[in-house]
Formats: sequence, structure tokens, C-alpha cells
Amino acid sequence: MAFSMYDASVPICAQQLAALATIIDKTAAHCAANKIEESALLSDRLYPDMFCLARQIRQAADFGRYTPGRLAGVAGPDFAAVDDTSFAQAKKRVEDSLAFVKTLTRAQIEGTEDKDIAWSAGGNNRKMKGAAYLQQFGLPNFFFFVTTAYDILRHRGVPVGKRDFLGPVSMG
Repeated sequence: MAFSMYDASVPICAQQLAALATIIDKTAAHCAANKIEESALLSDRLYPDMFCLARQIRQAADFGRYTPGRLAGVAGPDFAAVDDTSFAQAKKRVEDSLAFVKTLTRAQIEGTEDKDIAWSAGGNNRKMKGAAYLQQFGLPNFFFFVTTAYDILRHRGVPVGKRDFLGPVSMG
């Protein structure tokens, strides 16, 4: 079977964004039940030089929609480059990213292995071929931010586990 750029991007990003939205719900419920200020968790980080939870979620939502969106050549929604101050705002960002990803079609993404993907990050212009962008930049960054958000929450006692991180897994 040939490598499918669509299968390697859209379903994966959709699955993890949906899982992240569920994790955010569980976190908000945990905060309410334990009288924890949402801002305390949203500003928490694993190490002083790392992004806080709110920024981890923001970056995960960005990479979750930018990765397949850039392959498709579709800009998608643009969100304010500020950290969310509530779990409701963070969940909306994730859900809006998920909704965008779900609009992308196989026809828009298949065959983009050799497409030039260009973007600007940190004041630097970057360019990679589609397959390299997906495998070496987009997905690794996406999973890094989703995993780090999950790890911050686990570290702070939010009752989420591997099944929450994986979300609904299609066995077919």
C-alpha cells in the first residue's frame, strides 16, 4: 500500500485534537471538584524554561490544524496568538481547530509529498517538501505539545490516563 499523506495527517490530527478536547473537559471538572483555580493550572509548566499549559494547548491546536492545512494549501482559521485564560476558551480553540481539520478532503492532501510547504516561524522563513514537513516537523511538533499538555496535567493530579490521551481509536 502506498503512503497516504491524507491518512498520515487528517485522521491523526483529528483524533488527537478530539482527545485533547476531552482532556480539557476532565481538567475543568477536576478543577471545579477540587476548588482549583483554572489559572493555576493554565499557568503551570513542567520546568521554568518550558511553555505553560495554556501555551502547550495553543501550540497543539495550531500544529493540529496547520499541519494538514498547509499540506492542503488552505490557511484555515487564525486565532489570536495569546494564551487562553480559561479551559472553556482553550477547548473552543481546540474544537475550532478540529472542525477545520474535518473539512479537509483526501483530494486536497493526497499527492503533496513533493509539494513545497513554506511558512514563517520565529522570524525565520522555512520551506520543506510535504512528506518531510509532515514526518519531520508538523507531526513531531504536534505530538510534543499534546504530550506536554497531558504531562503537566498528570503531574498535577488530573485523573487522565493513556486512554484519554489516545482518544477514540479506530480499529478498522
